Amino acid sequence: MGTKKFQEINPVHYEQAVKSIQTGDLLLCSGTYLISEFIKKASNSFISHVAFLFKWHNRTLVFESVEGTGVRIIPLLQYVSNYENTGKKYKGSLYIARHEQLISSSFDRSLLKNMMGKAIDLLNQDYNQAELIKILTRIKLGIGRHEDNDQYICSEFVDQCFQQIGISFPRDEGGFIYPEHIAADSSVYPMFELAA
Repeated sequence: MGTKKFQEINPVHYEQAVKSIQTGDLLLCSGTYLISEFIKKASNSFISHVAFLFKWHNRTLVFESVEGTGVRIIPLLQYVSNYENTGKKYKGSLYIARHEQLISSSFDRSLLKNMMGKAIDLLNQDYNQAELIKILTRIKLGIGRHEDNDQYICSEFVDQCFQQIGISFPRDEGGFIYPEHIAADSSVYPMFELAA
């Protein structure tokens, strides 16, 4: 665990970055919030959150599941300038990546509508606090198994959406998936660090 492939990539300013972002790109976060630090330490990773991006009417939006809110859509711009309406950027580093299947010239981009449909269907589903505790317990103590339900931590939500285009991310032996699994996947390629 503990992928290093995102740690030495070039920062790109937001205005330039959004020109190259495509629907289906991943947003990987290394937060410095208390829960972020706990997730990073427990998973031996510097990645604490994962979401995916989509383009809509000249905007770049984030589909994600976050504690306290659940599945939501927010503008990517809020991550770099007004995160959680604080008037400040997200506390931590932000990385953009792309799955190799989305780079392939043979990929049928019309399939992305299936991924978007699934994400829209899951809007307002709860964040699974209990699943996060189970994952952290599993990592530290090696006990517990994943159980499917209608609540999602960030990585479960992303995985569910990507399954709609034939992409499944690895899970641990207990069936859990967390941001490190997606970040470390050999088919996920870092593009750049997102600078404010």
